[in-house]
Amino acid sequence: MRLFTLLILGAGLLVSSCTKGGESRTGNQQQAAQTPQSPASTEHQCIDLNKATAEELTRLPGVGEVIARRIVDYRTQHGPLRRAQEIIIVEGFSERKFRAIAELVCVE
Repeated sequence: MRLFTLLILGAGLLVSSCTKGGESRTGNQQQAAQTPQSPASTEHQCIDLNKATAEELTRLPGVGEVIARRIVDYRTQHGPLRRAQEIIIVEGFSERKFRAIAELVCVE
């Protein structure tokens, strides 16, 4: 069983190390592929649910003034959110609504 597992892992590594069409990557391509996206660039792409004002939250699709105010009130009473998904605890905020804005929000 161990031999089979090792063979599968080895084959997976072999396939993942191959490049498309047998071409080898240049130094710049390898460096770009290994460089993760910097955290600073993701900060500006999302609205931090723990820091956003009610006005900023209303810019999100499906979030009106009432729900934005509830989010701010929830933060005030219970402290900052640990994960963006916790927003569904707020009254009037559903899982469906969260999925619609999941790419637009974050927490620090």
